[in-house]
Amino acid sequence: MKKSPILASAVCAVVFAAPLAPQEPRLQSMPVDPLVEVEWLVSHIGDEDVVVVEAERRPGEFAEEHIAGARPLRFQDITWEGEEGWIVEFPEVNEIVEALRAAGIKRDSKVVIYGTSMTATARTWVTFDFLGLGDRAFLLNGGIADWKAAGGPVESGEAPPVESGDVVANSPVDFRVLADWVHERLDDASVVLLDARPDDEYTGADGGLGGTANPGHIPGAAQLYWEELMDPANNTRFLPRDRITRILERHGAGEGRTHVTYCMIGMRASVVYMAARMNGLDILFYDGSWRDWGTRDDLPVEIGPDPRDGRNNDWRRESLIRR
Repeated sequence: MKKSPILASAVCAVVFAAPLAPQEPRLQSMPVDPLVEVEWLVSHIGDEDVVVVEAERRPGEFAEEHIAGARPLRFQDITWEGEEGWIVEFPEVNEIVEALRAAGIKRDSKVVIYGTSMTATARTWVTFDFLGLGDRAFLLNGGIADWKAAGGPVESGEAPPVESGDVVANSPVDFRVLADWVHERLDDASVVLLDARPDDEYTGADGGLGGTANPGHIPGAAQLYWEELMDPANNTRFLPRDRITRILERHGAGEGRTHVTYCMIGMRASVVYMAARMNGLDILFYDGSWRDWGTRDDLPVEIGPDPRDGRNNDWRRESLIRR
């Protein structure tokens, strides 16, 4: 079999390793190209160094239908459930590496990731980036929907056994931040907070996770709902790069700033993280997200819509500090 040509660097998905010790996070800023198109995969799926994995969010999903030749990468194998109610956090690096090896991923593998859930697929990519492998992992833009539309073969059933791989972490980059790090920088104009949640969660209309947390968002955070970055006809396909750049700029992102993305538990924020990486922005990840910030009464919260979105509304923006 032939080897595939070297792909441009890339990235996709995140949560925080348990537990996260206080430390200075490391910015991710080098621009990457984490996407491959269906046409590329059609030509290279048979290459010996290409490994296609489905980020299986729900047990049995892979067996129902998958890209022919793909392997399952169970989401629960690369995440840590942690305490009750706190889900999808990074396990220890060695545990993630073991799961990747079990999927047959080798040191020289080029991994193409897809899944039915865009947020889980993105988070899986971010996990590779966390291991320092973002330049060897790629998201299939358009997912299985575009694959089938292009005539790509699919199959059902369990995957056959594969030989264990020998992949290793490559200088892992810990780009996670804690709530206190964010809190200390709320008045820093060079820090841009990007909230990837929908209207009801961002504004506080949801009552704060159904009454289990304080409603609203981190004061000053811009609302960049993750689906804004996706094709309306297929939310497993990113918009063209120039449109993503304009959307990021509209929400206050840009060169010379430090960006921090969050959501409820770190799933949807993974999509925003990828978009920032594609644009070479300095990006950090608040994995605790609203499950952390929103349940602490010592941290300020803000309710109401983002005035930068230009929509008319009757919401009242209000900063609240509960002690």
